[in-house]
This record gives sequence, C-alpha cells and structure tokens, in this order.
Amino acid sequence: MTQDDRAMRETSTRETTTGSTRDMSFGLEEALDGELPRETVERMRRHTDDCPECADEWERLRRLKELVRRSCADRAPSDLRARIADTCRTITVTTTSTSTTTGADGSTVRVTRSTTTRRTLPPA
Repeated sequence: MTQDDRAMRETSTRETTTGSTRDMSFGLEEALDGELPRETVERMRRHTDDCPECADEWERLRRLKELVRRSCADRAPSDLRARIADTCRTITVTTTSTSTTTGADGSTVRVTRSTTTRRTLPPA
C-alpha cells in the first residue's frame, strides 16, 4: 500500500446524520507533521474550507502541536532544575509497626508506631 493509498483510507468517507463528510481525524496529525504527500494535504485543506468542524479540529491540533514545540524548546530555569535534582536525590523510608494487646476487661488496644528516615544522596 502506497503512502497516498494509506492517506486516502485514513480520510475515507463516513456517514453522519447530516450526510457524507470527510473524516480527517485519522490523517490530520500526519498532515500537520509533513508525513503525507503534498497533494493529500492540499486536498484536506480544501476540505476544511467547506467543513467548519474539520477546520476547527485542524486549527486546534495545529495550535496544540505548536504549543508543544515551543514548550519543549524552552529550558527550565536553573533554580527549578536544582530543586528537581535535590528532590530526586532525597530518599524517604517510613517503617510502620503495629502491636495489639488485650486488656484484663477483654478490650483490645492496637498501637501503631511509624519511623521516618530521610536521606539525601550527594550530588552526582
């Protein structure tokens, strides 16, 4: 199956309550990522001129992809990176023990003791 055949299948026609529309949801990400042939993407864009629902979805996904690209390009501030590194080097272990005793009157007393140990590893 060629890439164009795959794109055609992904944008195949489906029946809706308003009639026949193009279902772009399967090839939309590939189109925006430049993974489909130019002719297929142009056909999809022409479809969005007549289909507000698909146009909205195209724009929503385009904006989402742009936001992810920008967010991944930025570097976290150095103080945030240092706090994250410190948190990752800190190990906390909590040990819990429970003991049960029975009083002379038949009542049960349950005592729970917890010990927390925190250790920070040296920087790498």
